[in-house]
Amino acid sequence: MNRLTRALVSAPQTWTRVSGGANVGFAGLRGVSRYWNNAQAGGHYVLRASAPAMRTQMFATSAEKMSDEEKAQHVRRDRAYDWITEEAEILIARAYNRHKPLGDKSQSYPPALSVEDLERGIGQPFHYAPKNIIDRASYGLMKVLRVFVHGFFREKYDHHAVVLETVAAVPGIVAAFHRHMRSLRRMQRDHGWINPLQEEAENERMHLLIWMKVCQPSYLERLLVLAAQGVYTLFYMSLYFTSPRAAHRLVGYLEEEAFAAYTQYLQAIDAGKIENKPAPDIAIEYYRLPLDAKLRDVVLHVRADECMHRDFNHALANAYHAGNIDARPQFMGDDMRENMK
Repeated sequence: MNRLTRALVSAPQTWTRVSGGANVGFAGLRGVSRYWNNAQAGGHYVLRASAPAMRTQMFATSAEKMSDEEKAQHVRRDRAYDWITEEAEILIARAYNRHKPLGDKSQSYPPALSVEDLERGIGQPFHYAPKNIIDRASYGLMKVLRVFVHGFFREKYDHHAVVLETVAAVPGIVAAFHRHMRSLRRMQRDHGWINPLQEEAENERMHLLIWMKVCQPSYLERLLVLAAQGVYTLFYMSLYFTSPRAAHRLVGYLEEEAFAAYTQYLQAIDAGKIENKPAPDIAIEYYRLPLDAKLRDVVLHVRADECMHRDFNHALANAYHAGNIDARPQFMGDDMRENMK
């Protein structure tokens, strides 16, 4: 997808639905509008931003006049999530926005993604290649943890999902707590890190509530949760206070593994090993699914969430590595969390 005009603004942004209009536009001296055309929805969704004394940087590039090398250089220079494709970045943000609570009822949600988008556009297993000793250590730790988890659950993918989400909600809340305390100590703004991290933890908790409607963990699995959550919380808190960069990189790699686990879950459903039962009501409401949605649809949407957590944490690790910890994090595509303060 070519972006002919890009606006970098420091102002609140909202989705609004309009009919007709151009694909890209610039509205006045105090506002920027980015128009996203969705043919399936039969209209346009507009990401608007306006504020006094807005700092705005605009540029327009004709894709037809750029050579392949120039395009590659442009992508490398401009994209913070360059380890995934631009198509995947846009689709992951759209999928994540579908369950984002909106306080302003005048806003509307982006259109639902098709099954093809969820399977092909987001279904590719992206991997952030380790670039230094911290990355390699984080990746190695993830591979060690993977051996124990796979050995315990084997092909019980539904039970794996329940236990997985009980610990997956820990990093976001620990990171948010760390940033919160840092902001208090320094008596300075946090620049928008705290709320997205809290929202990540809440999203993982919602996954748990959804899977609890699908299957019930055994007594042994409940004991495992008690032990794993306690140990992992203490470990991750220590790691984050020691090296936030390593902590976020570890979560990025753990989310890569979560993506693989949910892909195996889908394969088990397709093979008939797990019944493709109707989706729980809580999942239908949370993801705004059709009333006849099935378990497979839920797994696709949960996997898309894990893609967002994977790439957002890799991006935060990169921010710590670059020393950009006192600036707003770079969000993916048109992620609505960019509006959080």
